[in-house]
Amino acid sequence: MTSQSLPVIRPDQTPIADVRDYYFGPLTPTLAAMLPESDKRRDEIRQELQTAGYYSPHALTNLSAIRYALMTSLLVLGGVALVVSPRAWEPIALGLLVIGPIFGWSLPRLHVRGKAARRKAEIERGMPDLLDMLNMCVGQGLTVPDALERILPDLNAIYPALAQELRIVKEQAALGDLHQALKNFDQRIDLPEVHSFTSLLMQTDRMGTSVSQSLASYSDSMRESLKQRADEKGNRAAFRLLFPTVFCLMPAVYLFLLGPAILGFADFFRKGGRDSLDQGSRVIERINTERAADTAQRPPTL
Repeated sequence: MTSQSLPVIRPDQTPIADVRDYYFGPLTPTLAAMLPESDKRRDEIRQELQTAGYYSPHALTNLSAIRYALMTSLLVLGGVALVVSPRAWEPIALGLLVIGPIFGWSLPRLHVRGKAARRKAEIERGMPDLLDMLNMCVGQGLTVPDALERILPDLNAIYPALAQELRIVKEQAALGDLHQALKNFDQRIDLPEVHSFTSLLMQTDRMGTSVSQSLASYSDSMRESLKQRADEKGNRAAFRLLFPTVFCLMPAVYLFLLGPAILGFADFFRKGGRDSLDQGSRVIERINTERAADTAQRPPTL
């Protein structure tokens, strides 16, 4: 017989899950069901919510309910505006009726994505400091869970997102084992530094090697990697700013170079320059006419 692993049970699937976190109360599951999503899309949104720090059991249900409620509200608002607005405002009301539900569907998830990106950047900045502090504590004889508990108050003031993740790791390690807690941390935060950090601790715990030496060497390599990545982003930003800078400076340069000429032409035409040009054109035309008449009256030569 082949043994199969048990399926993963999420907090919202347990019968004792707390429902006090529902955003719209008992109406929340009904509103969320009105916005169907595929299993793959739900897993992606659930991962984004965890990365953004939304760890309530029904975070996904609340987000779906908020998106549907916002879509419906903007749709109703656009319909009412289309009915009561005067004829001149009907195109704007129609645009609200069409674009409003799209914004209601996309804005909540964009907010979650933005918060997840900011949180990941904060965790990425705090990983080298975490390694140094963890190395000092482990070097003094503390275990990894005890070291995490010791450095949590110091990290919470500077990197609250990283402190929250480490607090979850410490609590899960107390309930189960450190290996599974680190694995869960690796699945929640999709960062190369987090993947390397959890792999390092799990490997040292499995192989029985020195955690302090591994952390010291990995801290230096992580700082070097972050420095190289920052240099790469800086070079990329300089290239991206080249074209906006050129397009923003070109109107000012044209205005600076052509401005005096334009003012001179305007002053010339304002003081009667147009009449002078017309008069000169008439004089030239009269001279040409007289020359043509003289040529016609002159007898032909044999």
